Amino acid sequence: KDFEPPFAIIDLGAFDANRRDVARRAGGTRIRVASKSLRARWAINEVLRHSQFSGVLGFTLPEALWLAEGSAGVAPITDVVVGYPTVDRHALRRLAHNPELAARITLMVDDVAHLA
Repeated sequence: KDFEPPFAIIDLGAFDANRRDVARRAGGTRIRVASKSLRARWAINEVLRHSQFSGVLGFTLPEALWLAEGSAGVAPITDVVVGYPTVDRHALRRLAHNPELAARITLMVDDVAHLA
Protein backbone atom coordinates (compact mmCIF):
# COMPACT_ATOMS: atom_id res chain seq x y z
CA LYS A 1 0.00 0.00 0.00
CA ASP A 2 0.99 3.60 -0.43
CA PHE A 3 0.72 5.61 2.75
CA GLU A 4 0.57 9.38 2.92
CA PRO A 5 2.41 11.25 5.69
CA PRO A 6 2.27 12.20 8.46
CA PHE A 7 3.22 8.92 10.09
CA ALA A 8 3.15 7.94 13.74
CA ILE A 9 4.64 5.18 15.82
CA ILE A 10 2.79 4.11 18.94
CA ASP A 11 4.44 2.06 21.67
CA LEU A 12 1.48 -0.25 22.33
CA GLY A 13 2.81 -1.36 25.71
CA ALA A 14 3.13 2.23 26.92
CA PHE A 15 -0.22 3.12 25.34
CA ASP A 16 -2.02 0.35 27.22
CA ALA A 17 -0.16 1.05 30.47
CA ASN A 18 -1.20 4.71 30.23
CA ARG A 19 -4.83 3.74 29.58
CA ARG A 20 -4.83 1.45 32.61
CA ASP A 21 -3.20 4.14 34.79
CA VAL A 22 -5.75 6.79 33.76
CA ALA A 23 -8.59 4.36 34.51
CA ARG A 24 -7.08 3.48 37.89
CA ARG A 25 -6.69 7.13 38.89
CA ALA A 26 -10.28 7.86 37.85
CA GLY A 27 -11.60 5.21 40.20
CA GLY A 28 -15.00 4.16 38.91
CA THR A 29 -15.64 7.44 37.12
CA ARG A 30 -16.31 7.06 33.39
CA ILE A 31 -13.84 8.89 31.16
CA ARG A 32 -14.59 10.77 27.93
CA VAL A 33 -11.69 10.60 25.47
CA ALA A 34 -10.40 13.99 24.25
CA SER A 35 -9.69 13.70 20.53
CA LYS A 36 -7.21 16.59 20.61
CA SER A 37 -5.04 14.51 22.95
CA LEU A 38 -5.37 11.29 20.97
CA ARG A 39 -5.23 12.15 17.27
CA ALA A 40 -5.29 8.65 15.73
CA ARG A 41 -8.72 7.15 15.00
CA TRP A 42 -7.44 3.66 15.75
CA ALA A 43 -6.18 4.77 19.17
CA ILE A 44 -9.50 6.44 20.04
CA ASN A 45 -11.39 3.27 19.10
CA GLU A 46 -8.94 1.12 21.05
CA VAL A 47 -9.44 3.14 24.25
CA LEU A 48 -13.23 3.10 23.80
CA ARG A 49 -13.19 -0.73 23.76
CA HIS A 50 -12.65 -0.58 27.52
CA SER A 51 -15.76 -0.12 29.64
CA GLN A 52 -14.53 2.78 31.78
CA PHE A 53 -14.06 4.97 28.69
CA SER A 54 -17.20 6.34 27.07
CA GLY A 55 -17.63 8.86 24.27
CA VAL A 56 -15.35 11.44 22.73
CA LEU A 57 -14.83 15.14 23.36
CA GLY A 58 -14.26 16.45 19.84
CA PHE A 59 -12.45 19.58 18.78
CA THR A 60 -14.53 20.68 15.76
CA LEU A 61 -17.88 19.80 14.25
CA PRO A 62 -16.30 18.46 11.01
CA GLU A 63 -14.17 16.14 13.15
CA ALA A 64 -17.25 15.06 15.13
CA LEU A 65 -19.11 14.29 11.89
CA TRP A 66 -16.18 12.18 10.72
CA LEU A 67 -16.04 10.28 14.02
CA ALA A 68 -19.83 9.77 14.15
CA GLU A 69 -20.10 8.62 10.52
CA GLY A 70 -17.58 5.83 10.71
CA SER A 71 -16.17 4.42 7.48
CA ALA A 72 -15.42 1.14 5.76
CA GLY A 73 -14.43 -1.24 8.52
CA VAL A 74 -14.57 1.46 11.22
CA ALA A 75 -17.65 1.64 13.42
CA PRO A 76 -19.14 5.07 14.11
CA ILE A 77 -18.64 6.63 17.51
CA THR A 78 -22.12 7.14 18.92
CA ASP A 79 -21.40 9.74 21.62
CA VAL A 80 -19.40 12.78 20.53
CA VAL A 81 -19.51 16.15 22.30
CA VAL A 82 -18.07 19.11 20.40
CA GLY A 83 -16.22 21.02 23.09
CA TYR A 84 -16.16 24.36 21.32
CA PRO A 85 -18.93 26.44 19.71
CA THR A 86 -19.00 26.31 15.92
CA VAL A 87 -20.01 28.69 13.16
CA ASP A 88 -19.22 26.22 10.36
CA ARG A 89 -22.46 26.53 8.38
CA HIS A 90 -21.70 23.66 6.02
CA ALA A 91 -21.05 21.27 8.92
CA LEU A 92 -24.12 22.55 10.80
CA ARG A 93 -26.29 21.90 7.71
CA ARG A 94 -24.89 18.37 7.40
CA LEU A 95 -25.70 17.74 11.05
CA ALA A 96 -29.19 19.27 10.84
CA HIS A 97 -30.12 17.17 7.80
CA ASN A 98 -28.99 13.84 9.21
CA PRO A 99 -31.02 12.62 12.22
CA GLU A 100 -28.65 9.68 12.79
CA LEU A 101 -25.63 11.97 13.14
CA ALA A 102 -27.64 14.48 15.18
CA ALA A 103 -28.42 11.70 17.68
CA ARG A 104 -24.69 10.95 18.05
CA ILE A 105 -23.32 14.50 18.32
CA THR A 106 -23.89 17.11 21.04
CA LEU A 107 -22.97 20.74 20.40
CA MET A 108 -22.03 23.34 23.01
CA VAL A 109 -22.66 27.07 22.99
CA ASP A 110 -21.20 29.77 25.22
CA ASP A 111 -24.42 31.75 25.52
CA VAL A 112 -28.05 31.07 24.59
CA ALA A 113 -28.01 34.39 22.68
CA HIS A 114 -25.69 32.74 20.16
CA LEU A 115 -28.57 30.53 19.06
CA ALA A 116 -30.68 33.44 17.82
